[in-house]
Amino acid sequence: MEPKDKYFSPPQGLICPLVSPLMDDNTIDSASLERLLEHVGRAVDGVLLCDAIWGEGTVLSAEIRFDLVSSALEIIRGRWPVLIFITGKTLRDTQLFMAQMEELINKIEYRGKLFWVDYPLYYHSNRGLPQMYLELMTKTEIPLIIANLPYLVKQQKGLVKRGNIRTSVLKKIVRNTEIRGMIFTGDLKRSFNYQMAARSGSGFVFYDGDEAVFLKNPGMGGVVAGGSNLVPGKWLEITRFSLNQYDKKKRIQISRPAVLESGTMLQFLYSLCNAAPAVYMKKILCKVGIIDSSHSYSSVESLKLSRQEKAWQDELKVFLNTYDMV
Repeated sequence: MEPKDKYFSPPQGLICPLVSPLMDDNTIDSASLERLLEHVGRAVDGVLLCDAIWGEGTVLSAEIRFDLVSSALEIIRGRWPVLIFITGKTLRDTQLFMAQMEELINKIEYRGKLFWVDYPLYYHSNRGLPQMYLELMTKTEIPLIIANLPYLVKQQKGLVKRGNIRTSVLKKIVRNTEIRGMIFTGDLKRSFNYQMAARSGSGFVFYDGDEAVFLKNPGMGGVVAGGSNLVPGKWLEITRFSLNQYDKKKRIQISRPAVLESGTMLQFLYSLCNAAPAVYMKKILCKVGIIDSSHSYSSVESLKLSRQEKAWQDELKVFLNTYDMV
């Protein structure tokens, strides 16, 4: 594991929130995990394991998450920066999982860039949040990226009052030099306020957590894009073009019509998965042969979806035929 220091910043660009390949008994499908990582790794700037949404991190048990991260690190072997979702239902759960993972990381002497990802409002209110992180970061040698996702907080049924981190609270949090970035989902006004609040953080990276928003109005740090599980190359193309428009010296050679075509494809893919990201992305990955099973821990929840399965399958067929993916 590379040591934490003031120059250690998260990767800018494309982050893939990897889906979690599972067997029918909810154990890790190691073969599918390896194929998926090799498919994704060639075209992304970082991989996010056990993501709250795409990786089903909030519903998988700590044991399954531990096994998935352990298996993934053995496959990755330091080739790409790795972000690890650590959020539990309580602060204590979060601390325990972080400690267990770090013990393993030290045991295997992992060599590569690692970052924790935490959704603090899932288990903690805005009150006392900066102090909570000051204490939490004394227990780890791995930098941390915080995440803001109001939808996730609402699932906690009133345990916290607010779905968003207060801007004034964020200003205090980023003074902690161990906090290196933020994954943001929300409206543009709040995004602007957050980025202004985070300007004091040296090397602080601000990621768009909603790929549809990034496609319309890309930020300067990067994007966490679930669609890159299937088409990492297309997402890399879009991300490079979008980010390099801020630096003419690094502008890549790609035509605007090609970018628009890729953007249309990615918006189509987003519409296919948006209702239940992990469930539908696994179905697609299984259909094209990247993973062996579409089994999802969230499958029970998928029964509540309003979209009819046959209608969705028809849309998927159009997508695969249109972009020659069958």
